[in-house]
Order: sequence, then C-alpha cells, then structure tokens
Amino acid sequence: MSTEDLDFSIYFDASKNAWIAAVSLGFDGAGRRVRRKASVVLPRKWQDRPVGEQREQAIKLLTPKVKKLREEAEKGIKTKANYRVSDAVEDFLTHGLKGRSLGTITHARSMAENQIKPKIGNYRLKDLRAEHVDLWLDELAETLATKTIIQIHNLLTRAIRMAEKRELVGRNVSALCETPHGQEGRPSRSLTLDQAVAVLKACEGEKFGAYVITSLLTGIRPEEARKLLWEAVDLRGKPPSISVLRADRVGGDTKTKKSRRALALPALVVDELKRHRAGQTAQKLLAGEAWQEHDLVFARDDGTPLDPMRVLRGLRVITKKAGIGNRWKVRELRHSFVSILSDGDVSVERIADLVGHSTPTTTQTVYRHQIRPVIVHGAETMDAVFGKDDQTG
Repeated sequence: MSTEDLDFSIYFDASKNAWIAAVSLGFDGAGRRVRRKASVVLPRKWQDRPVGEQREQAIKLLTPKVKKLREEAEKGIKTKANYRVSDAVEDFLTHGLKGRSLGTITHARSMAENQIKPKIGNYRLKDLRAEHVDLWLDELAETLATKTIIQIHNLLTRAIRMAEKRELVGRNVSALCETPHGQEGRPSRSLTLDQAVAVLKACEGEKFGAYVITSLLTGIRPEEARKLLWEAVDLRGKPPSISVLRADRVGGDTKTKKSRRALALPALVVDELKRHRAGQTAQKLLAGEAWQEHDLVFARDDGTPLDPMRVLRGLRVITKKAGIGNRWKVRELRHSFVSILSDGDVSVERIADLVGHSTPTTTQTVYRHQIRPVIVHGAETMDAVFGKDDQTG
C-alpha cells in the first residue's frame, strides 16, 4: 500500500521497536494542528522479514487503531494513551467527592488503594473491557461480603463515569457489569442484659468508658457520638438531656429528619459525663497550647475529632475486659440499646423515635430542621433496667 493511499503517516521508531502511525485530526480552537499517534510492535516472526513486508503488516494492524482515533475525535473524546484505571480512580477521589464527609472520603480511598488500584488499576482505561471487570469482581466475591463488593464496584463505575463526562473514554464498561454475590457478612448482634452490665462495669477507668456508656444507654449513632458537642449537653436540666443535632453529613445536615432530636439522659450517663468533663478539663491543662478546641464531648488528647478506628479499638479493649471478646463493632452498641428497650416492653414506635428513625421500617427520609421535644422513654427504661432513678444530678 502506497503512502498516498493512507490517511495517516507511518514510520518505524527503533528506540521503541515499534511502528508508529501519526494521524492528523484537524485543528484546535487556537488554530494548532491536532495530531495523535498509535503504535504497534510486530510479532517476532515478522521482525526478520524485509522492511516492506513489515511495513505492510504494520499498516494492517494500525488501520483499526487509526479508525478508532478518528471516531473518538468525531465524538469529541480525548483519550490519553497512558490514562489508566488507577488515574481515573485517583481523579475521582480528588475531584468527585467534594462536599462529602471525611469518613466517606477515607472509606472510598481505602477501597481504591486496597481493591481497585492493585488489582485492575494498571489497565489503560481505553483498553478496559467488560470481561476484565467481571473477572475482577468474581475474584473479590471469593473473599468479600456482597455489600462491600457493591460499594467497590460502584466506586469504579462512578470514577469511569467522570472520565466519560470529561471525554477521556468512549463508554463506561463497568456500568455494563453485574455485581456478583459475595460472602455472607457477619450480621450485627446485640449485647444480652448480662453482657451489657459487664460492659458498663468494664468501662470504669477506661479511656473510652464515657463514650461506650453514652452510646449504649442512649442509642445514638457512632457518627453522632463522635460529633457530639458540649453545647448540646444539658446535665442540669429536668430531665438532663443531649441534643443530637447532626449525623455524619458535611454542613451539619442529618441522616433523617428525626435525627434532629433531644434525648433525656439516664442517670448513669449523667454521672459518667460529669466525670468525663472533669477529666477533659484536666487534659486541656496538660495539653496546653497543643489543645485544639472543637467543643467535642469525645475527642483525642489534643481536642481533635476521633476517627472510627480509634473508637473501635477503645470499645474492644472494654469488651475484652468485660469477658465477651474483642470482635464487637461500635454500631452494635446501638443495636443493643434497641434490644434492651424491646425487652423492656417499649413500643417499636417509641424506639424509632429514640434512635432517630423516620418510621419503624426506614431511616431514609427528608431532613427536618426543628428540634423535637425531649424524649424521655429511653432514659426511664435504662434507669429501670440498670437500677438508678435519680437523674436530676
């Protein structure tokens, strides 16, 4: 095939041992010529043949690539030759999660670094095929829970969707793939009454004792406990209470409209928070200028917010001390609160009120902005169960 018959130029690059097709795709907005390249390394059996035969074979292999470049140019797609899946995911982590909470971003990055980048990230995005994604998902399904696989697959799909919007790839192959079923995750469990009593006793003298007691006896969400402010705690009220004003949402929004609620405090919690506040005051003096004031009820030694893993480790120290093992999860304090109330004959409607559910069956509703009246049923039941009824402080 003569050079005149081609709509691209072709030459051999000895440094790469590859034949290169240079394609002219017109001009950009500044009047500069837009040129793109495609390359191919011939199989070894062709490399000892005459140059003319090598060239003819290279043209055959490069023609489909050139055609694809032209099609992409017509669609406005600006595929980068070495733009890989890991690049797309990193771009999404950097630019696609603006406005999300630190916890959400941290979780997404953990999934990317552990499950996407090392296993599928090296594929060039333009070369990624549905079968690559299917094989990767099947591999994940051998060890991970279904919920986790859904989250990881969704992250990849969203990352490629952003690349697609930026015209860096022609289609989102991840969106074409079904998420497989994975392993059965361990279902959440709750403490028995005897275990709860043991945990409360084990909290004495422990760094995270106040956190665990407050969470177990009020049922607040882990993210609500980590963000609880002293200004939302009234230990002198009748009854003493906390105002749960925000869940893990950027800008202070809540998880459901009933997430904004005020909860009466059981007497055990009142006593513990008083001790905790005194201890925190002493810690501020010890930290001196290193202390960063965030008004957080539960904070690190320098006043900064707690991260979920630090809380989890603190809980497991306490559960191990209580003799019930160290495999418990923080959210299971909330499950235990619900179970104890249920055993105390509190109606499901009242339990839904206490834990901030919009209905007994769902927590996914529109946020609401006013504070509910103080809800006393939980404190009354906890005082009755754990044997203390004076909460005037």
